[in-house]
Amino acid sequence: MARAATLLRGGTTLVVMVGALVGCGSSQPTPAGPSTPAAVFRAADCGAVADADVNKAAGKALFTKVVVSDAGCFWQENTTIGDFGVGMGISTWWYRGSDLDTERSLERKAGRTLTELSLNGHKGFKAYDENACSVYVAKGNDVITWSIQTMNPGMLPDLCTVAEQLAQLSQDRMN
Repeated sequence: MARAATLLRGGTTLVVMVGALVGCGSSQPTPAGPSTPAAVFRAADCGAVADADVNKAAGKALFTKVVVSDAGCFWQENTTIGDFGVGMGISTWWYRGSDLDTERSLERKAGRTLTELSLNGHKGFKAYDENACSVYVAKGNDVITWSIQTMNPGMLPDLCTVAEQLAQLSQDRMN
């Protein structure tokens, strides 16, 4: 799963990233018992965030949901360069068996600025640069992330505000 996160941060195309994440999400065994992460987050329902919530946070209907899987969801930015879709968007992913330190390390390698945060008592951090912002939150033995990446940050509200609003919605609705 950390490899898939590296692919995302490294700018590899959406097709490779989604294929890797979907493959990882479906092949990972889910632990049983009352303390399982499934009790606090269900990736298949996009962290209890609907398309309307994404559009409200982004301020415009520029995103279309194109992936729903056990590993997470992805809303593709409806921006093109000529006939080519730029592959950017808003996503939520469930990194099963990961930890905040692993994700921090990957974000530092990507050159992003990191800031610690807490959502509803869960430790986390945000990582950002001019074209992206991700919010990571620890959930038991897992990490849940909300991210936005765009080639056109001037067309949207502050990217970290968008990611933080969506992460907070998930926390409020899933805790």
